[in-house]
Amino acid sequence: MRFITTLILAWMAPLVIADTLIESAQQFTRYEQNFDQARLAAFKQDLASQERALQQARSLLAAEETRAEELRSQFSRNEEILTEKTEALRLRTGSLGEMFGVVRQVAGDLRTITSSSITRVDGTETPANLDALAESKALPDLGKIKALWQTLRQEASLSGDIAYLTAPVVQADGSTAEENVVRLGAFTVIGTNNGGQYLIADEQLGALRPPYRQPGEAAMLADWLQSKEIALIGLDPSRGALLNIEAATPSIGERIQQGGTIGYIIIALGGVGLLIALWRLAALLQISAGMRRQLRDKLAAKDDNALGRVMIASLGDRTDTELLEARLDEAVLRELPAIERGQSVIKLLAGIAPLMGLLGTVTGMIATFQAITAFGSGDAKLMAAGISQALITTVLGLVVAVPLLLLHSWVASRSRELVHILDEQSAGIIAEAQESSRK
Repeated sequence: MRFITTLILAWMAPLVIADTLIESAQQFTRYEQNFDQARLAAFKQDLASQERALQQARSLLAAEETRAEELRSQFSRNEEILTEKTEALRLRTGSLGEMFGVVRQVAGDLRTITSSSITRVDGTETPANLDALAESKALPDLGKIKALWQTLRQEASLSGDIAYLTAPVVQADGSTAEENVVRLGAFTVIGTNNGGQYLIADEQLGALRPPYRQPGEAAMLADWLQSKEIALIGLDPSRGALLNIEAATPSIGERIQQGGTIGYIIIALGGVGLLIALWRLAALLQISAGMRRQLRDKLAAKDDNALGRVMIASLGDRTDTELLEARLDEAVLRELPAIERGQSVIKLLAGIAPLMGLLGTVTGMIATFQAITAFGSGDAKLMAAGISQALITTVLGLVVAVPLLLLHSWVASRSRELVHILDEQSAGIIAEAQESSRK
């Protein structure tokens, strides 16, 4: 009985599992159907909203297209009106257009002149608004043209007078103070302090400033300021440009300083060579004077000069001319060192000087390229030190070498003259001995 019950349960179990699976599948199918219906409803709702948005976009596009067409039409009408107005303006202005261009050009040029002119150091205003005239887009009226003419006349008048006035001057400490100055037309401003000095109008500072170095003509300013009569004075017709160039031009000492250590070495070599050359010239003059005295007194040979010592060597037995010639050659050779001393040193220094200049050129260019590597090539002032050294050392080498070569040539020619006199007198002594032996 138990076996039958167990068998019935085993047979019923698959049926129960199948019913469970069928019920689960049906529930899942109902869930999927509900989910699909919800998604379909959402899609339909989104489609409706998208259709409404599309309709709004189409309406906006049509409105913008209509507005764009209206703007194109308005632009075309404006172009036609502008063309008509421009032609009407051209017909009405006629030759006034050329005058307008001239007025603008003159106003611009005059603005440039007056902005940097020393005639405005006291703050004198121009009758015309030059900025407005130079940048104006409309025709100027008669009042503005008259003001421009008055400005030109004012500038011409100020350029021809001597004015004593007070103007701001930059001091040595960088501050600005009011000082009494004298303006000589549109060319030069003179400060009355410190006996008189030249001043330059600095547009950036808006004040006068003394140049970095006063020119040599500044010595005449004190006499002119104190004189009640006509006196000489130096003017700068370039309105400050020449004063700036004079101030920027280095002196001889500054140029030598730009050469650096190599420049000083070249100058030292030149000084040594010059001293040696002068010493040798003085010695040769002394030797030449002694030889001239001996030539005037040929009978009495003295040992205080080269020629006398050669003549003393010829005294004695003159029957053997070969022996006499050998003694004279020996005497002449004994005198050569004293005559030719120092010539090789002068020649050596004349050759070393340009080589040292070349060395300074190379080191200066190396310093220049180092500055370019460190700071770039945008600022030429950073490279000026190396370039100055390169050029100054080359100049110093040539300046030292040329005089030393000339001095060496002079010393060598004087030495050859003295040696020639000794050889000539030796040959004469030998000739006399040969004639005596033949008799």
